[in-house]
Amino acid sequence: MICWYKERWHIEQIHRLLKENGFRIERSQLEQGWAIRKLTLLAMMASLRILQMMLVYLDDNEQSINEVFDEQEQRCLQMIGKKIKGGTEKLKNPTKANTLKWATWINCKNGRVERICFSKKARPIVLQKGLTKVYNLYEGWLLYQNYH
Repeated sequence: MICWYKERWHIEQIHRLLKENGFRIERSQLEQGWAIRKLTLLAMMASLRILQMMLVYLDDNEQSINEVFDEQEQRCLQMIGKKIKGGTEKLKNPTKANTLKWATWINCKNGRVERICFSKKARPIVLQKGLTKVYNLYEGWLLYQNYH
């Protein structure tokens, strides 16, 4: 029964990400059915990526970063990681470099507005905000790479 409830909680987290606190798909002003379906699928893909990062952050097993981020995204994450690392051991990324857990810590830290993500609880909305910031930085990084 507990295992079933844990799985149900994951579904609730996906709904939370899709709705008001996350991607806000219910506020979409799209009128065509195909457009709403497309938006929902894109939001679901991002939500599943966030759930994957959240679960790996809570787990002791290491998962390959290649399952979530491609090589260019990983290079950009390395640059972001260098920029946001703190000066003390407590402020540095405590995870093994170039793993999904390492990337999740970077996303979590980017998602925090007022504080750094010290706890082992990578919350989905924090990760969604962090992932949005990371992809905004990634787009700028790609523009710079293409024009220099």
